[in-house]
Amino acid sequence: MADNIMIPLQSSDTLTRLDRMARMERMDKMLPMGAEVVPLSDDIKQPSFLDIFRGMVDNVIETNEQVDRDAIDLMLGNIDDLATVQANIEKANTAVDVLVTVKNEVLSAYNSIINMQI
Repeated sequence: MADNIMIPLQSSDTLTRLDRMARMERMDKMLPMGAEVVPLSDDIKQPSFLDIFRGMVDNVIETNEQVDRDAIDLMLGNIDDLATVQANIEKANTAVDVLVTVKNEVLSAYNSIINMQI
């Protein structure tokens, strides 16, 4: 039975975080199978965090409205498929959970930046 021997790395063998980040390249977007690859151009506007956050809020609003419509239809007897209603409820719960998690992380990062000493 062989013992695990740990050999410490010398400082010249390790890269600093900045060195690793400098070597990172932007990943290409994933495309559906069989789709034509379109090269990225520099003149395409990248969405800002505000655009992404607004999209998340809109998604929460839309999913909650769908759940409200499903509840009304269920009470009126217009829906026979309870699995679809349950799936829509889970979509709404997940959308809210993701939005709250992103909001908490943004606030945590903001507080960390504010508390940094200059």
